[in-house]
Amino acid sequence: MTRSTTSPLLEAWVAAFDAADEDSRHELADRLRPYLARERGDLLDAEQTARELGLHPNTLVRMARAGRVTGARKIGREWRFPVDELEILPTSGHRRAALPTIPSRARPADGAAAAAIRGSS
Repeated sequence: MTRSTTSPLLEAWVAAFDAADEDSRHELADRLRPYLARERGDLLDAEQTARELGLHPNTLVRMARAGRVTGARKIGREWRFPVDELEILPTSGHRRAALPTIPSRARPADGAAAAAIRGSS
């Protein structure tokens, strides 16, 4: 007994795909893209990369601008991120200096401020 190299289900699917219109093919390709293996050198946009990292796209772009994402490239107005060499670096480790505390002045008793403004004592 010999086995067929392709299953009947796969053959039917390929036949349906060949008969489908261009829009349907593009929709299917978009739906399958997350499941396909990526090749070295592929670049993802900020939305795709952020989704994989569990970040908001704006956060990822800010990190790229700050130089914290290795391999990030700006192509035109868009940021692109490599699949194979993506790494997020920690912040510089320098904490901002604490702001000096300003001593609060004692508030005058109720009504004393209004009297001081009116000029009466």
